[in-house]
Amino acid sequence: MIHLSALDAARLLGNSPKAKSTANQVRKAQQVTTLHDKVLAQLVGFPDPVIELLFHHKRKWRFDYAWPASMIALEIHGGIHSGGRHTRGRGFVEDRAKMNEAALLGWTVLEVTPEHIKTSQLRAWLLKAFEQTNNQPRTQP
Repeated sequence: MIHLSALDAARLLGNSPKAKSTANQVRKAQQVTTLHDKVLAQLVGFPDPVIELLFHHKRKWRFDYAWPASMIALEIHGGIHSGGRHTRGRGFVEDRAKMNEAALLGWTVLEVTPEHIKTSQLRAWLLKAFEQTNNQPRTQP
């Protein structure tokens, strides 16, 4: 099997719009895979998360990563410097609705960017979230 970078693929395919689109799709897929690997590296030592957990059945909202037993979730917001969905009007408004509904359902949601992952800030916030969850008094059934 031959593995090409997005840049190599673009050079081979030329400057056609379809080639550029394909190269962009490959580049985005590579970035997502790399980011996912970096997130997983930050999660070493934590319980295994559920990936893409459906938490709101009516709206079909999902968390990127979640720990249902602790009611902790993680949302990764990419594309913040390139005008991605999370920073444009409608996407931003919809994200606020999603996060507010999650809070009303009792979830602690950490919203992070790739920068937070690269600097290990994600790990520090997760440690605090799990510590706070473990220190909450348990109610008797």
